[in-house]
Amino acid sequence: MKRMISSSFKSVILLTIIHISMLAKCAFASDESISQVHITGSIVGAACSISLGSPDQTINIGNHPVSEILKVGRGPNHFFSIALLGCMLFENDTQQSEITTIKLMFDGEEDGGHFKVSGSANGIAMMISDHHGNLAFPGKHLNQSKLNSDMQFNYRLNLIGNKDTIRSGDLHLTLRFRIDYN
Repeated sequence: MKRMISSSFKSVILLTIIHISMLAKCAFASDESISQVHITGSIVGAACSISLGSPDQTINIGNHPVSEILKVGRGPNHFFSIALLGCMLFENDTQQSEITTIKLMFDGEEDGGHFKVSGSANGIAMMISDHHGNLAFPGKHLNQSKLNSDMQFNYRLNLIGNKDTIRSGDLHLTLRFRIDYN
């Protein structure tokens, strides 16, 4: 069976051969022209590492009586921090770079505007807020924060009722978070 090559494909091959031969002629011409090569690029800092202060990134909130959550409306505060490590946020020793704000987003299943917990406990969700009291909502960026000198961001966890009947039991929650910075 014969293969037929279309005329447009033949034209492309012919033009390619002509172009290559012209480039070769220019490359081998001696002292006929001087060419320049311009090279551009940039040096970028390494991405930041993240530390949660725990090797297995677990926050144990302990045991809390249902009566306390019903009386106060939420469980006690549990604080945790996210620290940025090993990233260069300054251009030199005296001049601060443009990388001074970040956007952080916690992601998890939503439960009444808070984060849904799993387990045998019922009627409970997890509320997360930053040190200014701004609430984190699943899948939404928190307000931009200014980086401080220790490059650490402080958050608070609270158990909170989700309008279902509160029932005691074990609970757990796995959160994902994303930090966007430039």
